[in-house]
Parts: sequence; structure tokens; C-alpha cells
Amino acid sequence: MIPKKAALVLNAPELNPDLITEEYIVAADAGFRHVRDKKVAALIGDLDTLGKAPKGINLIRFPVEKNATDGELAIDYLHEQGCRFLTIYGAFGGKIEHIIGNLNLLAYADSLGISAHINDGNMSAYFCRNYIEIPSVNGDEVSIFPFGGNAVAARSEGLYYPLNDLTLDSKKSRGISNRATADKIVLQISEGAVMILLRRAKTV
Repeated sequence: MIPKKAALVLNAPELNPDLITEEYIVAADAGFRHVRDKKVAALIGDLDTLGKAPKGINLIRFPVEKNATDGELAIDYLHEQGCRFLTIYGAFGGKIEHIIGNLNLLAYADSLGISAHINDGNMSAYFCRNYIEIPSVNGDEVSIFPFGGNAVAARSEGLYYPLNDLTLDSKKSRGISNRATADKIVLQISEGAVMILLRRAKTV
């Protein structure tokens, strides 16, 4: 069994390893290169990008021809190990199809009972189908997208444009480019689910 809180590191082109504060770290394929100087509990994937695994590491290898990404397989592993809270690093900055797939990992983790979010320093992402509180700074840019169909925001706090009893249409752009006005954003969803992107007003 692992600690209930863990980190999953993906293969972004760039990642500041100092962002990673979790003690239990799982790397998906070439995400390992960002944490090679840290203690990595498991390396998971087909290694089509990393190539060769370092000696002595706990390697869980899959064939190149498979029906899931290395990130998804890593979440399966973390779920089996009892992970409840997960921070995903290295999800942004690469190919657009990979970024979209990495955002979908948040919804997949939620379906397994794992509370997950993405932290890439200046950009964070969250998935919500009920209630969420997100740390913020006044001026942070916030965009909220309905996920998998329309969603209804019952109420919000800490946003310049409140989302109270508001239907977010999955075919329209309502919800993009809001702004944080407090040190915490509160969002309650009564129908459907949303993906939340937060861009820091100040770089870290």
C-alpha cells in the first residue's frame, strides 16, 4: 500500500521538479527524466519514449500496442495501491492531443474515487462534478468548461463573474476567461461536470 497522497509525473517538454513535494512518485514513461534525481516508487509504460529503464527501479512495463496511455495505466496502478489524492505533473506543453488526453485523466481518476488535479506551476487543472474549493490568488485567470455535455453551476464564490444557477452549454464559450477575486474559489455543480483551468497571475 502507498500513502493516500501521490504524484504522477508525465512527459511534458519542460517541468520544474521542485514543484513535486509528494513523497510517493510514479513516473509514466519519459516522465521519469524529470524525476531521475528523486526517489521514484514505480516507472510505468511501454518505454517507447524513454527507451531504457534505469537499473534497480520498479518497472511495470506494457507493450507499445495497447488501448490506454501510459498515464491512464499509471492511474490504474495508483488506484490498485489505494491512492486517494493525486497531483499530476508534466501534463501540459506537449502535443495538443496529449494535453487533451491528460485533462481526461482527471475525469478518469474521479471515476475511480481518486481526487486528482494537474499542477504545472503556472497552470493548474481540476475536475468537478459536485463541489470543489481551489486555492487561488486575486487576478488568476479561470476558465470553466462543461465536460461530457452541458453542466449547471449552482453557485460560486471568489469569481469576478459569478456562476449562480448558470447552465454551461458544451457547444458555447460561456465560462471562459473569468478571474479570481479571492484566495479561494468555491464551485458547486448541480448537474453534469466541469473542467477548470487556472492560470496564475504571477509566474512561479
